[in-house]
Amino acid sequence: MNLNYKVSAKDSSCSMVAAFGSGAMFSLVSGMGGPNQAANAITSGVFFALVQGGLFKLGQKFSQPPAEDAFYNKTRSMLITLGLQSYEKNFKKGLLTDSTLPLLTDSALRDVKIPPGPRLLILDHIHRDPELKERR
Repeated sequence: MNLNYKVSAKDSSCSMVAAFGSGAMFSLVSGMGGPNQAANAITSGVFFALVQGGLFKLGQKFSQPPAEDAFYNKTRSMLITLGLQSYEKNFKKGLLTDSTLPLLTDSALRDVKIPPGPRLLILDHIHRDPELKERR
């Protein structure tokens, strides 16, 4: 099942049109508005549509995934290559960014609570990576 659903402007429009219809029907069925029911139905429909559009946009804003952290691209790539992506949060907690990779030591990795096995793999990878070696 594919849960990657992209919300488009059409979804917002459809939602607002449906809300307009709901508001207009609510106004007509409830008998609100006295002598000029058509004008009141339109007013209620517009109000319902605006509220629905606002709620739709608010929901979109809060449901967006967090942006990638640009300071950890090389770090994330290295950890994925080594199969150690579960330690990414340790790197972030210790503020071990891409620029600190060439400077990493056993004690720095120990300070961010990375166990001995993964520490050795990370240090070996850094030692063998020509790009990181030349930045030392």
